[in-house]
Amino acid sequence: MPETPETETAEPGDPASPSDEDAPAAGAPRDAAPPARGRTRTIVAAALGVVVSTALAAAVTTYLDVWSSSRSPVPAGQGLHAESEVWWDLTRDTKAVRIPGTADVAELEQEAMDAGMALDGLVEADGTYAGMMRVRVTLMNFTKVPVSVTGVRARVTEEKPAPEGDLLSCGGAEGSTGITRLRIDLGASDTAAQEYDGEKALGQYPTQEMQLAKQDEPAVFDIRVEAGGTTASYVLDVVYQQGTEKGRVVVDDGGKPFVLAPDEGDIDSAYRCDDSMTHWKQQP
Repeated sequence: MPETPETETAEPGDPASPSDEDAPAAGAPRDAAPPARGRTRTIVAAALGVVVSTALAAAVTTYLDVWSSSRSPVPAGQGLHAESEVWWDLTRDTKAVRIPGTADVAELEQEAMDAGMALDGLVEADGTYAGMMRVRVTLMNFTKVPVSVTGVRARVTEEKPAPEGDLLSCGGAEGSTGITRLRIDLGASDTAAQEYDGEKALGQYPTQEMQLAKQDEPAVFDIRVEAGGTTASYVLDVVYQQGTEKGRVVVDDGGKPFVLAPDEGDIDSAYRCDDSMTHWKQQP
């Protein structure tokens, strides 16, 4: 008789002993089931693949978020950014400048400058805008979390007497305010922005919640600022809420405060431009 080959029998707990779950099914070839270690390696590799894929997806998403909000330079560390512009609607507003001393209207006419540009030039010298100004505020939200503006207020940083001298003005009828929804009176005890519907006061702004609901979607609104009895330097405080966090953005005039003087009081001579906006007439 041929000899029967000897087989090695493993005791329970011996590493060579196959576990019940690793044992082949009845009637199936022994090599049909993969070894336990091989199957474990497969599971671990698959799990690592999921983790890596998730990390890559997050990285790509972050990159796209940053890229999509970088059409213009994004201020570092800021989720909400504000820009401002001082302007007038000369078909309705009166744009005025107070200057110390006497105005040389003959020189202004000789230069044949547009009256609006001439007034800006006087301010660049030593003059001060007077009476009223419009401040256009543009708010940009650089995050995906909606921002609700909860208030706008003028904060006066310095006051001094109006300069003695002449007043030059140009533009539409004085006191035309109907096109402005938001107004701030620097001479009032409360310098919070008030909301209007035409000439009807609705209450402190905002009477309805304003949101920057989408990333990179600007909110633009204009504020008519009216002068008080002194020359006031001021900034605008825009208060907002983002999720559970509250914050404030300070809006100024290109890194310096806005300045506005009264257009009444101790004035030596007053001049207004004519319809051509190139000639000046002294007012009685």
